[in-house]
Amino acid sequence: MVTDRIVDHCERVDADRPDLPAHLLDWFAVTIGGAAHADSSPAILDGIRDLSGPTPDPETDATATVLPSGERMTPADAAFANGALAHSLDFDDTHLPSSLHPGAPVIAAALAAAEGADASADRFLAGVAAGYDVACTVGEAVGPDSHYDRGFHVTATCGTFGAVAAAGVARGLDAPELRNALGIAGSQAAGSLQFLANGAWNKRLHPGLAARRGVEATTLAAAGVVGAADPIDGEYGFLTGYTDDPNLAAFDRLESRDALAETGRKPYPCCRYLHAAIDALRAIAPEVDADAVEAIDVAIPSPGIRLTGDPIEAKRRPTSFVDCQFSAPFAAALTLTAGSAGAEPFLRAVGRFEDPPQWDDPELRRLMDATNVSTDDAVERRFPEEWGADVAVTAGGETHERSVSTPLGEPETPMSAAETRAKTEGLLAGTGIDPERLTAAVDSVAGTVTGAGEKESETGKETERGTGSLAALIDAATA
Repeated sequence: MVTDRIVDHCERVDADRPDLPAHLLDWFAVTIGGAAHADSSPAILDGIRDLSGPTPDPETDATATVLPSGERMTPADAAFANGALAHSLDFDDTHLPSSLHPGAPVIAAALAAAEGADASADRFLAGVAAGYDVACTVGEAVGPDSHYDRGFHVTATCGTFGAVAAAGVARGLDAPELRNALGIAGSQAAGSLQFLANGAWNKRLHPGLAARRGVEATTLAAAGVVGAADPIDGEYGFLTGYTDDPNLAAFDRLESRDALAETGRKPYPCCRYLHAAIDALRAIAPEVDADAVEAIDVAIPSPGIRLTGDPIEAKRRPTSFVDCQFSAPFAAALTLTAGSAGAEPFLRAVGRFEDPPQWDDPELRRLMDATNVSTDDAVERRFPEEWGADVAVTAGGETHERSVSTPLGEPETPMSAAETRAKTEGLLAGTGIDPERLTAAVDSVAGTVTGAGEKESETGKETERGTGSLAALIDAATA
C-alpha cells in the first residue's frame, strides 16, 4: 500500500535540491507580501488569534513565528497563519501536473514544526523536500481534472498529505508515528471550490488549514494516537472518495522524483491557467493601441475555462480581488492597458495601493466585454503536458496572434535572477523586510538562489548551504 512507500521516502529524503533555495525565497516573499497586501489578512489573523487563546510562553511551550510580525503562536496556529498568508495573493508556486500550490502548505508546516521542535535547518529543509514530493505525488494520483469535477480544491486536500510529510520529517517522527499521522490526515483532507461563487476567502484559508492539519496530525501521532491504515488507497480511503480517475502509478515515481524541480514560480498574482495567455498578451500589447482593440480571443485548456471564463458575463464584471484573479477578461484588459499583469500593476488595479480598484474603469470594462474565452484543438491536445494559450487581438482591422506553449516561470522557462529579484522586492516593498538580507539568509540556510539556468548568484559568489541557522532566517523575515 502507498502509505509505506510515502513513509519510506520521508525517511530517506535528500534535501540537496538545487531549486529549493529559489522556492524558499519565493515562499517568504509571497507570505510577507500576503500579510501586507491581501485585504483578507487582518481578518484572518484576528480570527486565528481568537481561536488560539492565550499566547503560549516560549519558555515552557512549543511556539512558532508568524511572518512578518514575529508574533509567537502554537506551531499549529503559526502554520495556519503563514500558510494562509502565502496563498492570499495567489502568487505562490504551482506544480502543473498535479494542479496544486505545494509551497504554501508544505513550507508553512515544515517551518512551524521545525521551530516547535527546535529542529535544525537541515531537518527543516528535509521536511520541505519531502512535503513537495508527497503533495505533488498525491495530487497526480487523485487526478486533478476528476478531483476538480467533484468540486475539490487540490491544494487543500492533497496539500494536507504534503504538510504531514513536511511536519513529520521536520520534527523527526519515526516510521510508525509518520504512518499514524498520514492515517489521521485521511480524515482531515478537505476543501471545496465553492469559493468561486462569490470570490470568498476560503481559498486563501485552504493552504493554511492544510498546514495546520499537518502539524495537528503529527502532534497527535507523536502523542500515540493511532491513525487509519491505508488512508489514501484503502477501500474507503482518499482516492475512493475524492476521484473518479485514480492514478496509483504516480507513486512509482516517488522515490526518484524531485518535485521542487518540477514546480514553477509565478510571475503574475492570478490563476496559473491565465499565465500563458498573459505572456502572449504582453507580446502583443506593444503592437496595438488599446483604444482600438475590437476583439480579444483567448484559448486556454478547458479546465481553465471553468475557473476563469465561465460564466463569461460574471467573469467580465469582477467585483473583488479574488474575482480578478480568476477572470481571463480582467487579465486581458489589464495586460493590454498596463503592458503587464505583474505584482505592481495587478495589485494597483485591485486597489491594494492608494488608488481605488479599477475593475469599474470604463476602458477596462470595454476590453473585458471584448474578451472571449474558449479552447481549441491545439491547446487541448497539448494539455496537461503544456499549460499553453493561443491569443488573437483584433485592433484597427488587423489581427495579432501569439501562441505560448509554456508560461514564464515553469522549469522549462524559468524566471531569471533579475525577475526573481524584482518579484521579491515588489512584494517586500513597504513591509520593513530587507530583500537583500532575506535573500542572504536563504542563501546561508539552503544554498544560493539562482535564476534561469544560472550556476551562481548575480554577485558571482556561491554561498555554501548549511552555514546559517533557521533562527537567523526567521529573524531576517520579521520586521
